[in-house]
Amino acid sequence: MTAISVAGLLHSANGCVPVPLPVPALNRQEVTVTFDAGQMLSKAYDPDETLISDVSLLIFDADGNAEECIWLPKAGGETSVSLIKGNTYSIRACANFGYHVYADRLEELEEVTYHMAYPDEYREGIPMYAELDNFTVGEGDVDGSGESDGSDGGRRVTISFQRLMAKICLRMDRSQLSDDVTMNVVSARIGNCPKSVNVSGPSRVKKHDQCFASGFSRGEFETGPLNVLGPEKISGEVTLYMLENMQGDISPALAHDQEKVFPADDPRYGTCSYVELELEYMSESKYTSSRNLKYRFYLGESRNNLDVERNCRYSITVTPHDDGLSGDGWRVDKSGILDRGPISLEAYPSKYIQGNIGDVIHIWCEVSPYGTPFDVGLEYMEDDKAEGIYDYEIDPDGHGATLILTGPGTGLIYMEAGEPVNDGALFIIEVNLP
Repeated sequence: MTAISVAGLLHSANGCVPVPLPVPALNRQEVTVTFDAGQMLSKAYDPDETLISDVSLLIFDADGNAEECIWLPKAGGETSVSLIKGNTYSIRACANFGYHVYADRLEELEEVTYHMAYPDEYREGIPMYAELDNFTVGEGDVDGSGESDGSDGGRRVTISFQRLMAKICLRMDRSQLSDDVTMNVVSARIGNCPKSVNVSGPSRVKKHDQCFASGFSRGEFETGPLNVLGPEKISGEVTLYMLENMQGDISPALAHDQEKVFPADDPRYGTCSYVELELEYMSESKYTSSRNLKYRFYLGESRNNLDVERNCRYSITVTPHDDGLSGDGWRVDKSGILDRGPISLEAYPSKYIQGNIGDVIHIWCEVSPYGTPFDVGLEYMEDDKAEGIYDYEIDPDGHGATLILTGPGTGLIYMEAGEPVNDGALFIIEVNLP
């Protein structure tokens, strides 16, 4: 049979190479295989990281030939298989793939690839893989480490799974920020998030099209814990998940270069996975408006390592200092930062206006800095127009209106400026009142 090069094939439970000659029942023994999912310390937003929904169990003899290929579409904690006494086996298992993985030869598993349809496709359980060698039937129980304890005649074996995904836990430490700085996280995402993983590992993205266009992410409501300050200004935690991507080391020279950005023609630009936080920013002198501040960082065991390894838990505390804008090229994207300059909102010609039916009055606000989001109060004007107090025409720049007074009464118009001004003006218009 040719090697499997896709995410596994559907096959019947009898699809493996059979044992050449029948083995008498007296020479066989029932062995209980227990599945151990381990723990990854789940937090809020996490899936059930110990969930095992389905298992493909593959057992190979000493020559690497498949003796059992069992598909357990509704896997429990264990199953039983009949094996030959005294024989030594290699055991492999794939969990939560959603389909039957099989192979005629042990080495074929090196070509098996698990694919995800979308970045958070793990509601039926995180994909897992396990392998155990040198299990001899009749030589005592064996745990996931492959060590026999010499009891029970080799009737039990425990298979310990490893998740094919890494778990990335994020916190914010704002204790080192200047008092005038406010940073609000609106998204957290994986850049260059892999679509697939080699089941028997290690796995590495080789081309950008092997990554999702939009990687695993947490939106604005899901990043709420990062904006809740606990003791010592440490935030709560959110988590991201991604398949393994072992990109190795970069040169020490690049790792310490203040411009650490891969150029677009460098293959690593589209293959090395990273975490990116997007933040709204405000200080006495700077702010963000239509574009936000971005923090990007790579994982790995050291500054020049880019590996994201399966079954690992990466705990990252992002700690900005002073104005929060310092840092090297691949950590802080400041292109969305604007100079705040003078901040003001002035109402003209007055916030209180008296007039007669037929009068034409122009009201407006002057706002600094230029480009500040502004609400001219259209809903207020519509209500007053419906009451017959005035008709109106909005100024071309959207910062004021011309009112044509049409009937007696009192009108109210509230105009409001957004970040970084965060101020407003209430206009009161009295028409033909005594």
